[in-house]
Amino acid sequence: MKNDALNTFTTALEQIWGPLTSSLTHRSKQLLEQLTKDCINEEWIKALIANKDSVKEIYRSKAHGFVLMGHVEQKGDISPPHDHGNGWVLYSTVEGAVEMGIFNKIITADGQLNLIQKDQYELKPGECSVYLPGDIHDTTSLQDNTIMLRLTSCDFMEELSQGRLIRYMNSFEKW
Repeated sequence: MKNDALNTFTTALEQIWGPLTSSLTHRSKQLLEQLTKDCINEEWIKALIANKDSVKEIYRSKAHGFVLMGHVEQKGDISPPHDHGNGWVLYSTVEGAVEMGIFNKIITADGQLNLIQKDQYELKPGECSVYLPGDIHDTTSLQDNTIMLRLTSCDFMEELSQGRLIRYMNSFEKW
């Protein structure tokens, strides 16, 4: 079993990929959850763990542009509140746990931008969450060597460079 789960995942995702729909997010979530459960003994995940890669591109679709990223995070690693521009994303935890904060953007009467935290939950091994365009969230790793997979609908570095992906650094307060 070299990379059977990864190959099964990418083949299936390539076949169903298309415009953003509820059906696509549901099926993508199911596929990523299955990959998360089946990948632990594969070469690519073993290399990710051995190298303790904080971020590594695992797969990029030439036909559709979606990207599967792998992350090994340490306790306390934080990604501040952000959206994903025109893109959308699925996060899944293989090992460890990640706290996910959910925020809404509020413009006050005097024109100030504030983020208001509306929810918080723990993403545990085998679980997967979907964030659509406009959704704002943050992540905090709760354990050392937490392994996460992140499936992005497009190249988020392009979204960032074009000014569509926004990181909210100073206008939020956490629970």
